[in-house]
Amino acid sequence: MKGSRRHRWFAYLTDSLHSQEQSIMADTYETLTYRQKQALHFWKASLGDAALSLQPEAENLVWDILVLCTESILSPSPEIDEEVAGAARELADLVLDSADVDTLYTAFRDRLIEAIMKHLPMNTETAMRMVHFSNLLSDAYREAYSANLQRRIAHQRSIRLSEELQMAKRIQERLLPKRIPHIPGFQFAGRLIPAREVGGDYWSVKYYPDDGVVTTKLADISGHGIAAATLVAAVKFVSGGYYRGAKSASEVIERTNRIMVMETPVEILVTMVYGWLHPKKRIIDVVNAGHEPAFLCKDNACLDIKPTGPVLGIEETKYGEIRLQLDPGDIIVFCSDGITEAGITEQFGLARVKEIVMANRKESADRIADNVIQAVTDFAGQPHDDVSILVIKTLDETA
Repeated sequence: MKGSRRHRWFAYLTDSLHSQEQSIMADTYETLTYRQKQALHFWKASLGDAALSLQPEAENLVWDILVLCTESILSPSPEIDEEVAGAARELADLVLDSADVDTLYTAFRDRLIEAIMKHLPMNTETAMRMVHFSNLLSDAYREAYSANLQRRIAHQRSIRLSEELQMAKRIQERLLPKRIPHIPGFQFAGRLIPAREVGGDYWSVKYYPDDGVVTTKLADISGHGIAAATLVAAVKFVSGGYYRGAKSASEVIERTNRIMVMETPVEILVTMVYGWLHPKKRIIDVVNAGHEPAFLCKDNACLDIKPTGPVLGIEETKYGEIRLQLDPGDIIVFCSDGITEAGITEQFGLARVKEIVMANRKESADRIADNVIQAVTDFAGQPHDDVSILVIKTLDETA
C-alpha cells in the first residue's frame, strides 16, 4: 500500500462528513483503522486451518483491499475503483497459483465481504456501495481467472507440443539407416538436420546382395510433428516392402503410391526420389515423384534429374524412370527443399548446392555432404525446415 494512503484517508473522511450518517461521522481515523484490523482478523479466523498457509503477500493485498473498500464507502470515485480492481487482480493471480477458482471466490470475496460488513459502519447507502464493491471484486477475479486459464492452456499445449516433437524426433532418428553398406566403386553419404519443429525428411541406402541392387531414396513430407513422422514411417516400410517382387523401380513407387493415396491427408505433400543402383553395371534407374532438388554432376556440369511423375498420393498415377550411366567421378545428389529454400530474405538456392558439389568433387561423399550442410547453416542459421541430403559418388574401378 502506498505511503500516502493514510493521509488520503483523512481527506476522504473529512470530505464525506456532510454526506454520511452520524455513526460514520463519529468514527475517527484510529477507529476506522481498528475496525479494518478487526475485519482482517475476523476474515482470517473464518478461513480456519487454511489461514495457516496464507502467503504474506496475499494477506498484504487483502489489507490493501480492506483500506480501499473503506475509501470507496466514504468517497467513491473511478480512481478508487481502478485501484480496487488492480489489487484484486493481483490477489487473484497469487491465489490461483495454488488454489482453485472456488476458493478464490469463497475465501477472498464472500468471506471478505462478510468481514467488512460486520466490522465497518454500515447504513443503506453504504450497503449499496458494498454491492458495487463486491461486483468490482467479482469482475477482477473473473478477468484474472480467465487470463490464468489461458496461460495454463497455453502452457499445457506447449508441453504436449514439446512431447510430440520429441517423439517425432525419436521416430525420425530410428527410421534412418544405422549403417551404410560398403559397395566397391561407390561412396554414399546421408545427412539429416531436423528443424525445431520436426518435419518429415527421410533418406535411405540399402543393399540387396542377392539381386546386386542398392536402393537409394530421399523423401520430403510437408507438415510437422507426429503426423509427418508417421508418414515417413509409412514411406519407408511400404516402399521397402514392395521392393520384393517388383520388376522395376517405377513399379515400387506405383505400388507405394496406391497406399499413400489412402493414408496421406489432402493438405500434406509427399515427394520422393528413388533409385535402383546396379553397381556392377554402373547404372542407376531413378524415379522422381515430384521432387525437384535432384541432380547428376558429370564432367564439368550438373544436370537436373527432372520429375518422372507427380507427388505421391494422387490416384491412378503412372511413374516413369530415368536410366543414368555412371562414370568414375560422377556425383548424384538428392536433397530436400529445406536446403534450397533455407534463408529468410534470400533463399540458399539449388545453384549454390551445385557450386559446392562441383568445388568439392575431388572430396569424399562424406565431405561433400558435410560441406553442403555447413554452407546452409552458415547462410541461414537454425533451419526452419528439415535439412537432408544424400550423396552418391562413383569411384574409379580400382578404388
